[in-house]
Amino acid sequence: MISVSKDANNQIFPLAFGIAESENNNSYEWYFSQLRNAIGSRENLIFLSDRHQAIANGIVKVYPESHHGICIYHLEQNLKRRKVKSEVIKLFQSAARVYKRKEFDIYMSDIANVDKKTYDYLMEEPPERWARSCSPQRRYDMLTTNIVESMNSVLLEARELPILRMMDFIQVKLQHWFYERRNKAEGTFYDVSCWVEEELKNRIDLAFTLNVFPVDSWRSRVEEEGITFLVDLNKRTCDCFQFQLDELPCIHAIAAIEKRNIKKSDFCSHWYLKESWLKTYERQIHPVGHTDSWIVLESVKSQIIKPPDFKVPPGRRQKKRHIPATEPSKIKFKCGRCRRIGHNRTACIYSPALHPFSRKHREE
Repeated sequence: MISVSKDANNQIFPLAFGIAESENNNSYEWYFSQLRNAIGSRENLIFLSDRHQAIANGIVKVYPESHHGICIYHLEQNLKRRKVKSEVIKLFQSAARVYKRKEFDIYMSDIANVDKKTYDYLMEEPPERWARSCSPQRRYDMLTTNIVESMNSVLLEARELPILRMMDFIQVKLQHWFYERRNKAEGTFYDVSCWVEEELKNRIDLAFTLNVFPVDSWRSRVEEEGITFLVDLNKRTCDCFQFQLDELPCIHAIAAIEKRNIKKSDFCSHWYLKESWLKTYERQIHPVGHTDSWIVLESVKSQIIKPPDFKVPPGRRQKKRHIPATEPSKIKFKCGRCRRIGHNRTACIYSPALHPFSRKHREE
């Protein structure tokens, strides 16, 4: 079990690792309890996962004050399994990613007009759990669980090792990451992380095409393709809602900032500053060392550690994860009669007697 987040430089930051016998309610309740003991509860905390019911149960029981969102990729795969039109899937993607609630309502209205059944299916899951504009907490740009899958790929080979060797692999990997990222953060000359600085530079090119009309010392009216946006630099808001939801200046805010010749980094969240980036990796991951150098307390030595009460199932141990029903399978099944890929055998009208290589044909 893995919990990850992102640092100021938009890189994966591992939070916790857990090992359990299976994915069930007791395992996730234990895991989230240990996670809460480690990091506590934070303001505006949000969890993002797939639709596994055991995960949802664990979060509700251990983190009742937090918000639990779901991955829009898994929801999109469900639509594809239901043979939903590509036009409707594109509307769903737009509805999930827009920043304004009004635009979300427009896209959902379009879905209802094209495919009412799909609209009803999507609304069975509260939009607060999958739509960025409806979320009660900021989701920033994390709408999918891609960073978890990336972390899984890093640990793919380590999963085949015994538990202690796997933990050694994780320790070495994190030690390397912390060292490299700490050096990179110390070597930057920007007030913000390298990723934020590059992101702001990319938005400047678009901001120069906008017309800015200052209202007062903080507010400006910005026009983009005939649409007017009101930017308030003091409150860090914009009518497009991207400024306040991502906590990074949008192109309208950057246009207003450039008009006044002030620093763009002053209007970024403190989570994106170099100071926060350095503080994330200020501690070191120390190696465990050889067992001869360990200082073990007598109270620990006296403990008797028994093996876990777990019955090993018969057969070869599974190496690949189970593919949930929400994901499309890459395995292609052939019909037992006509050998056609993906063909439904119960609906097959193939007759062996008509096949040129059937037994009846050879006898004739």
